[in-house]
Amino acid sequence: MTAASDDAVVVEKSVVSGGFVRPAIKIELRSSADTPVVVRFADRIPGGRYVATTEGDAPEPAWGRLAGGRLESTVSLGPGESLAVHYLLDADAAGPVSADELPAPELLHVGALERDAGWRVDPAIRWRSPDGGWVPLTLVDPSTQAGVTDPDAVPGPVVGSWAAHERAAGPSVFHRPTAGSPAVGVVATDAYADAVYRTVVRARAHGFETYVTYVGDPDAEVVRFAEQLGAAVVRPPDAAVGESDAERERARRRALSAAARANGHPGIVFQPRSCPRIDYGRTLDAFANDGWEVDAVPESDPQRVDHPNVLVGIPAYRAEATIGDVVREARRYADMVLVVEDGGGDRTAEVARDAGAVVVEHARNKGYGGALKTIFREAAARGADYTVTLDADGQHDPSDVPRLVAAQRTERADVVIGNRYMAGSETHLPAVRAVGLGVVNLLTNLSMGRFLPQDWIHDTQSGYRAYTLEAVHVLEGARDVGNGMWASTDILYALDREDFAFAEVPTTIRYDLEGTSTEGALEHGLGLVRNIVGVVEHTHPMVLVGLPGAMSVLLGSLLGVGALQRFLATGLVSVGFTIATAGFTVAGVLLLFTAVLIRTINTHPYFRPPE
Repeated sequence: MTAASDDAVVVEKSVVSGGFVRPAIKIELRSSADTPVVVRFADRIPGGRYVATTEGDAPEPAWGRLAGGRLESTVSLGPGESLAVHYLLDADAAGPVSADELPAPELLHVGALERDAGWRVDPAIRWRSPDGGWVPLTLVDPSTQAGVTDPDAVPGPVVGSWAAHERAAGPSVFHRPTAGSPAVGVVATDAYADAVYRTVVRARAHGFETYVTYVGDPDAEVVRFAEQLGAAVVRPPDAAVGESDAERERARRRALSAAARANGHPGIVFQPRSCPRIDYGRTLDAFANDGWEVDAVPESDPQRVDHPNVLVGIPAYRAEATIGDVVREARRYADMVLVVEDGGGDRTAEVARDAGAVVVEHARNKGYGGALKTIFREAAARGADYTVTLDADGQHDPSDVPRLVAAQRTERADVVIGNRYMAGSETHLPAVRAVGLGVVNLLTNLSMGRFLPQDWIHDTQSGYRAYTLEAVHVLEGARDVGNGMWASTDILYALDREDFAFAEVPTTIRYDLEGTSTEGALEHGLGLVRNIVGVVEHTHPMVLVGLPGAMSVLLGSLLGVGALQRFLATGLVSVGFTIATAGFTVAGVLLLFTAVLIRTINTHPYFRPPE
């Protein structure tokens, strides 16, 4: 007998003495783990021997044989469970099989599986030839297998019928789920190998086919094992020169989507790199709402209420008519929904609680920014991995929450903004609002020092945003985030100063709903412009105040030169030129002095408030 083992699983190989008309080998696996595991192992047959197989379903099937290479198998084991698999050797080989000539089996991988409705993996086995090709084999019941004389003496399945397939075209030995379901798309990486395997196994158990593409080596262990578990491997497109990581990730997604479309699926569900457990019920709801491509909705863990993965925060003021529906929809995509009732004096808090939200009430109205700051404090206290803010009036679609969170993971962004202008958004902006927001977007980006269009944040006023925990920690203590409706701009300034990374994804915002704003468009716009001017005055006084001062001094100097030339030419003193020269020069000097004074106050440690 030969064996291989790790801390949890033992694989033993031995010669079977009875029950078969041909020489037989038994591979027995035993698990001592406390949880279910998936095991991948390989076995080379004794030198000079062949694996005997049968072809077809006839009462007396034809015998075939496979030479060279090795058997590779994937099985699952429950806690303390054992499993035996048998295969037959070619009867024409000379002499009996000796235990001394048995090569030891190789234990290739042991990974944990969650105990749920789909944790078990059907045993699968195939033959891999020395040149890399493979043949899927079927594991059959001993009572149906030719060459078994005593089925009762054979505890476990036998390697049975086979059909040769080319590597690129051969179907997996696993059942392939119906193409009527959306596919699950995964970008496989070594860092999340076990999570990739779990995704493939659970997707198959829930009736979904999995398509896997990869980063780097197509022969990496994670890719080959995912293929053995039943996933279809999709070759990613070649990277273009100068292509960013985000662009390559989008190209991989397009490749997965194209493969799903080519195989007749009605759509695809994208897993983030970390491959969390998918909540298939909520994911299908999102698919029904969103159409062809959706991001997987992770399972909510009731044990993580004090440390939610995704927290949806909703500032609410007199929103009793809409808050219930918004909360119920948002709960599909979050571990916790937090509503901050901003002193409206109506039934908003009661309705939100009844819908399943955690509610924090302000004794008095603090404004939109004040409600956001409460959300950030609560999210930081709970350690939420991702905090998504959306409006209480129904303008934002909660089914976009997974898309924002997935973008944070794939693009490594600290803040992801739901953009109503990007391709894929179906937002219909009123003309007046579109012009006003365009002006505000321009001013906001310029005031942040983002002068090149490729560096712009294109929807600076969208309140639909996702923040990482690190960003939330900064915002909970930010002193320059105001309480008004312009807090969205203050948040961008605060995070931009800390060099946080921004990203945007398309989202649809509805403007056909009644009562979606408590502040007039003109009032809101003027408030934003005043806020931007105030921020620039505080952060860039030399630009806002010093630049006009310098221009005024320059203009005064030019007028002075003109007045001097006229005096030299005519001998007459121009009173108008003299007054204008003095006025512009004095005003410019005062502005320059003011700019220097403001900058000194803003930057000198003496004037900073105590921490």
